[in-house]
Amino acid sequence: MSGLLAVTGSVGQARLDAALSRLARLGGEDQHTWSDEGTVVAVTRKPWELRGDFSGPVLLVEKPDLVIAADASLYDRAGLTRALAEAGVTPDSFSPTELIEAAYRAWGPALSEHLVGDYAFVIWDRRLHRLVAARDPLGMRALYWAKLGDRIAVASSSRALAELTGHAGSLNLASLGAQVAGLVWGNGTDTAFEGVDPLPAGHRLIWEQGRTRLERFWHAPAAPDRYPMDASEAALALQALLGKAVVERMGSGTTSVWMSGGWDSSAVFAAGQKALEESERSRLRAVSISYPEGDPGREDDFIREIAGHWDANVHWIDSDQIPLLDRLEERAALTDEPPVHLYELWNRELARGSRAVGARVALDGCGGDNLFQVSDVILADLFRTGRLIEFARRARSRRGMGWKYLAKAGVLPLLPDALMRVGERVTGQRIPRHYMEHRAADWIRGDFSAAHGLRDRALATLRSDRGDSLAQTENILYVNAPLWGWAGGYMRGVLLQEGVEARSPLLDLRVVEFALRRPVAERADWKETKILLRRAMKGLIPDSVLAPRAQRTGSTVGFSRRRMREAFPALLARLFEQPLRLADLGIVEESVLRAAADRWSNSGDESVRVRLFDAMRVEFWLRGLERSTKPARARSGRPNALVEAVVA
Repeated sequence: MSGLLAVTGSVGQARLDAALSRLARLGGEDQHTWSDEGTVVAVTRKPWELRGDFSGPVLLVEKPDLVIAADASLYDRAGLTRALAEAGVTPDSFSPTELIEAAYRAWGPALSEHLVGDYAFVIWDRRLHRLVAARDPLGMRALYWAKLGDRIAVASSSRALAELTGHAGSLNLASLGAQVAGLVWGNGTDTAFEGVDPLPAGHRLIWEQGRTRLERFWHAPAAPDRYPMDASEAALALQALLGKAVVERMGSGTTSVWMSGGWDSSAVFAAGQKALEESERSRLRAVSISYPEGDPGREDDFIREIAGHWDANVHWIDSDQIPLLDRLEERAALTDEPPVHLYELWNRELARGSRAVGARVALDGCGGDNLFQVSDVILADLFRTGRLIEFARRARSRRGMGWKYLAKAGVLPLLPDALMRVGERVTGQRIPRHYMEHRAADWIRGDFSAAHGLRDRALATLRSDRGDSLAQTENILYVNAPLWGWAGGYMRGVLLQEGVEARSPLLDLRVVEFALRRPVAERADWKETKILLRRAMKGLIPDSVLAPRAQRTGSTVGFSRRRMREAFPALLARLFEQPLRLADLGIVEESVLRAAADRWSNSGDESVRVRLFDAMRVEFWLRGLERSTKPARARSGRPNALVEAVVA
């Protein structure tokens, strides 16, 4: 993962230096900057990423007609080079940046439709004075853009663009408020800075002659009317696709798999072992976390069974040695935006486990939940289509959840939004307007929420895509929602600091499109989930591991409760020892937040545990940003917008 930046038109040297400084925090020590014709293109990268199985030695492509910077890991390179040959183009090398150059020469701005991989790139076409930028369909690599009058800037760091445009002290309060409120579905649709926006996943941006346009180049495929494969054929096809995705993502030496005892990461490990020659299987090393006996996260026995099936070793990490919230205030102050992930240090420990076995690449199981299971919204589909016997059978299997749950899953998704709005006006009560909608934290001020449309921004994402059924719509949302790229991009940047690149074979575009084209019944049926994925692993993972489980395993809730109980008293004391910036900005009611903190301290109120973390991470980030912008105010002699906002 690299840091890249491009700006058309001249920019002040001080602002450019500030932007490049932020970029280096994300990228690395090796930096190359090109400047000509009033345009700047820069890239930073860590030295170990210059290996051939990562970016290769090319930092920037500089040609008389093109300048290209890329943050990319490309897969199916054989297929891409065949397509390039058919188009009459031969790449200078197989580095991602030079493959992107060749693809642009072959297909122009439509090149992204021919790439398979995790990527963000920017191309400056010197001949046409055109800038083209794109981000992969799953949003694995971050990319942001900002206007500078009739010019444009693009970067992999939102803070770098904020520094470049002079908006580092101009806060997007709606973004911060939504994070503190826990209204997660709006996350990733914008940034913490006014005037800086994310390039949505699966989109390209084209700037030419002062005009900017965004184009969506990837859409989730619709389920076909008829399925070309039966269930057995589909399982074999998925097994082969996943195995290919694993092998293509492996590093040149040892590659780690962060393997739990569930079905997702174990499928990555097993499919990879199947696809590799026997002599190569030892290159795939399992790295796993061991939880104590009785902990809901413990899956040690399942992990040992999977590893034993392949005669493989496991590198174990003791969960008792993993911190969760250490140095939260310090870490928050250093990030481009508020840190987004409660399990950052947990993931860092896995990365250190990868380095301990000699791996620079870590394969994870991300994507399994998104693609291969679905919620009980299936009930609403059954009711809507008149399949009442099936509806009753499934409802009986869920009767222990209570009638409110069944109404939320089976009836609420069918009700029109207008009816829900009328119900709210008549009753004066808040009524859920989407079955996956979250309620805002109690400490968010009502006037702030209304003024910034916090609820509507989350609902807009929940309603942004439609499939041919409610269940299919849910799976498309779990692929397309900006939330995933927002969190995943942050975590991938964090892991690079540990010297590891995380890759997700289950989110290979070919696997994603295959899974979305399969019937919903292969995702869940009665009490079974992930039916297609488990069927694909038949013979590769022991039957005892693939069998349905009487109770959920692999939950990290016990671990996080213990660590929060240890860390929260000191963190909450730090939170309230100063006036809250969140209160000064009109986002939270401090007395309500204090009462919730006291309630958690006295009774361990689970309803506020994670939301207190959300408030802390944003507050600590604001304090860090305030400290970093105060010197800028002193140098310029002009008031800083953030400092004014939080001390007025």
